[in-house]
This record gives sequence, structure tokens and C-alpha cells, in this order.
Amino acid sequence: MNAPAAPRSSPSSWGDRVFLGLGQGAGIFVLSVAAALVAVLVGQAWPALSRIGELRILTSSDWNPNEGSYGAILFIYGTVATSLIAMVVAVPLGVGAAAYLSEIASPRVRKISSFLLELLAAIPSVIFGFWALEFLARRGLAPAYSLFGFNNQSGEGIVAAGLVLAVMILPYITALSFDVCQAVPRSQREGALALGATRWQTIWKVVLPYARPGIIAACILALGRAAGETMAVTMVIGNAQYLDFSPSATGDSIPSIIAKQLHETGPADVTKRAVLITLGLLLLVIALIMNVGARVLLRWASAPRARSGRPINVPDEPTPPTSAEVAASADRAARARWRAARADRFMTWALWLCQFLTVVPLFLILGYITYKGAGQVKVSFFTNLPNDDPPGLYHALIGSLTLVGLASVFAIPVGLMAAILLSEYRKHRLVAPVRFVAEMLGNVPSIVVGVFAYALLVFPFWLAPGERGWGYSAWAGAFALGVMMLPVVIRSAEESMRLVPHNLREASYALGASRWQTVLKVVLPAALPAIVTGVLLAVGRIAGETAPLILTARGSQFLARSFSDPTPSLPYYVYDFATKPDEVRKNLAWAGAFVLVVVVLCLNVGVRLLAGKRVVAAARAD
Repeated sequence: MNAPAAPRSSPSSWGDRVFLGLGQGAGIFVLSVAAALVAVLVGQAWPALSRIGELRILTSSDWNPNEGSYGAILFIYGTVATSLIAMVVAVPLGVGAAAYLSEIASPRVRKISSFLLELLAAIPSVIFGFWALEFLARRGLAPAYSLFGFNNQSGEGIVAAGLVLAVMILPYITALSFDVCQAVPRSQREGALALGATRWQTIWKVVLPYARPGIIAACILALGRAAGETMAVTMVIGNAQYLDFSPSATGDSIPSIIAKQLHETGPADVTKRAVLITLGLLLLVIALIMNVGARVLLRWASAPRARSGRPINVPDEPTPPTSAEVAASADRAARARWRAARADRFMTWALWLCQFLTVVPLFLILGYITYKGAGQVKVSFFTNLPNDDPPGLYHALIGSLTLVGLASVFAIPVGLMAAILLSEYRKHRLVAPVRFVAEMLGNVPSIVVGVFAYALLVFPFWLAPGERGWGYSAWAGAFALGVMMLPVVIRSAEESMRLVPHNLREASYALGASRWQTVLKVVLPAALPAIVTGVLLAVGRIAGETAPLILTARGSQFLARSFSDPTPSLPYYVYDFATKPDEVRKNLAWAGAFVLVVVVLCLNVGVRLLAGKRVVAAARAD
């Protein structure tokens, strides 16, 4: 007797398997990208890592590859010095502004300030660099150096780079510190106020100590951001190849030297290329250590605090005070209340000043870019090429659209499927590693992503020293931008789908729908507005990127004929023309900077408007 045939799988089960397979494939792809990034960097850096003592990379400041000298102390010092200056300026201002917004500011002021800080964080780094070069350095620091007798007529140098970094990381410190201050239980504040503490005493003695681990984590994340910044530092640090410890000194940094010299290495420059990629690997290690350290601190800060097990000592019954002691005690209490009230007024104004100084740079940057660039935007800017008369950046605009479009085509589907895996298959064994790796990818410095794409698609690492590489192309640039876009899409899409009420899923299952049908027809439509918002954020994030494009797409004076040709982009030409002595080219850079700022800010304002509409719609639905 023949055995009964096995029942055939239903179409829904096959659909669920295919759907899960797509999610697993996206998750594995994310893990593979991260593993390939580390493997390629280590492999390309190995010729220098294996001879790190012989080459004296970490023990010498003599950088002269033509003569076999590869000392990188100069660049390490520049990175450390600029980052420390940034932290010294940004941490007090950012924490003070966060305390003001959390504890003192009215809801209206808090809302407006948060919006302005979001706009400041959205400004591309090349715009920060251009503004710092023309305004901060030449019109701010240069006169100050002359006043104090320093020989620096341009104002460029380590101080200028540190100050512009401080402006760039201010929004991150302020926003994250504000979040952890808001997380302090209200009972802590009410208890301090009930005991007679002033508002400043409550902030200093209760709120800030409770929020300290989270604030430290925010500062660590900001420090990692500052250490990996490329374009703004490259444009104002002075690019000097010698150590100088004077206040007006110029210098160089690790991201800057990689951006300027890696693309110049030819087939014969194996050692120089390996040393530069070693410096990129060092940046990656620093970024990962800081990110993991910040995560550990935040996890510790969010854990419930254990109660102390120390016994409580009950004091003996005190003797009644005399009338003189009562009068003296009352007098001391009155003086203490007066001093506390005076300190409270002073610190309220000081915290307000911190908040004011965090948003002033936004108006300085937007105002100066508008003043210099708006008048240079003509019709020819959108229709002509740089060598035409009058010149324009039509090719760069088309190139930017091409690069962002290709990156989106690559990153959005992969990121969305990975987010579906994280949100809808939460017990899957891939969820934890994919989420962790996606968060780590989001903190990799952009120049390191550029090095990865350069070694993978521009000059592939598997080629022999004498072989010709594939060259700069839209493919390489879009891949680099796509890798940067992936973490933003994954995180925003996952959070969006997590916010969909679980009862909608249960209702779909109750009607006989399978999991893939529930996700496609219930979860995704419900989360679509939030997903679109996240995608727009990711597009705004990469639209102003410059550092990875220097190593991947580069540029040309003409339209790219295919995706395999060097592809110009607007951020790249803002950077390239900003340093030209030719006024015509510099005017094009101003016009490009204005257009780039308008595009990026419009994307971010649109995102905020979409988010506001979602909140209103949710409130009406409730």
C-alpha cells in the first residue's frame, strides 16, 4: 500500500517563506557590507600594519612619502586638537542649552529652538567649511590674530577648524542632552522644589546628576562625529605639513589627508596608499569604540538604580536652641535664600545665553550664504557648463540627481526589507546583529565609507599593482552614498512599523490573511507616511555629502555620458571652486552653496511638516 502523499503547501505559506527570505537576504546584505568594509580596510592597510614600527607611522611627524617618510603624528595631533577645541566650546553651550530648554523654556520657545537646531544639524559639512573659510577665519580670526601679533593673515588653522566643529556638533549635544534631561522623573524635581530648592539648585543638584551618564554618552557620540569630520576641517585647517603648537598654527587631520591624497596614489604608491587606509582604519576604530561606549553608558543610565543598603543612623534628640541661636540661624537662612535667589537669576540668564549661542550660528551661516550666493544664482547657473559664457553648474545638478537617485534605488528596497525583518520577525536570530550593525554603520565617518568604495569599485583591491582600476564613476559614488543611506532608512522604517498598533495585525490575521499579506496590505500602508519621512531624511543626509564623492565619483567639466564615467556633483564643485582664486569660479561656488542649502533645508522642513500632519491625523483618529 502506497503512503499517502504529503499535503501541498498553501500559497500563503509559500508567500511567507519568500517574504521572510527577502528580509533575511536584506539583513545578510547589511551584515555583509559591514564585514566587507572591515575586511577591505584591514586587507588594504596590511602592508602598512605589518610594518607599522618600521614606517614609524605612530611615532614620527615627518610626512614625506616621496622620500619614504610616513610619520602621521601631525595628522593625529590635528584631529585630536580640533576635536578637543570643539568639545571645550560645544559641551558647556550644548548642555546649558539643553538644561534651559528642558527646565526653563516655555513650550513655544522649546519648539522653535528644536526646529532651529534641526536645521543647523541638516546643513551639509561643505557649507560649514565654506562659511568658516570666508567668514569665521578671514573676517573673524584673521583680524584677531593681527591684533595680538600672530602671523596668520588668512585666519585658517587648528583653532578655526575646532570652532567650526563646535558649531557642527552643538545640535547633537543639545538634542541628546535635552532628551536625557526630559527623562529625569518629575518626582525628583518636585521633591527638590518642595524642600525649598530654587530652579537652578534643582537643575544643578538633581537634574544634571541624574542625567549625567546620558550627557556623557551624548558628548562621546559628538566627539566621534568631530573626529571623523572631513570637509569642514579640510577647508579651514590650513593643510600644513609640519607640527606647530602656537595658537594661530595651521595643521592637518586624518580625514583631511585621506581626502586630499588617497585619490592621487598610483599603482606604484602601494605603501602610501596602505598608510592612508591605515589612518582610515584608525578613524573607524575610534568611531566604533565611542559608539559602543556611548551605548553602554546609555544602557546603564536607563537601568533602574539600586537602593543603598546602608543603615540609617537616627540622631539623638537635639537640645532646644537658645533665642540667640534661633535669631542667628534665621539670619543665616535669610542670607542663604538671598544668595540662592541671586544665583538662580544669574544662572537663568547664563542658560538662556547658552541657548541663544547655539542657534546664532544658524542665522550667521544662512545669512552669509544668502548674502553672498543668492545674487549669483542666475538662469545660466541651471543651464550652462563651467566653461560656458556665462558659466553654470548644470552638469553638477544633473550629476547630484543621478547619484542620489541611484543611491536611493539601491538603499531604499534593501533598507525597507531589513526594517521589515527587524519589526515583524523580532524573534529571528538575525534581528539583534542586524540592528547592532546598522547602528554602527550609521556612525562610520563618511570618508571611511569613501575609502571602502574606492578600494572596492574605483581601484579594486584584487587588482595587481600594475593593473588599471575601473576609475571614478556614478556607480562608485552611488554605492558610497547608498551605504550611508542604509542605516537611516532601516532605523526610520523600523520605528515607523513598530508604531503601527498591534491590533491591526491581529485583525488581519483573524480575517485569514497571511503574514506577508498583513505586512504589505496593513502594516506598510499604515506606516507609509512615516517611512516616506525617513526616506526624505536619508535623501537630505546624502544630498550634501562631499567626502565620499571625492574618492568615488570626482567630477568633470561636462555631463557624464554613462554611469561608468566620472560624475560631477554640486557639493563637490562647491568644495572645488571655493578654494579657487578665480572670482568667477568662487561666485559659482557661492551660488552652488545657496542652492544646496535651499534644497537640503526644504527637504528637512518638508519632513517636519509631514511629521506634523501625521501627529494631527493620529490625534483625529484617536
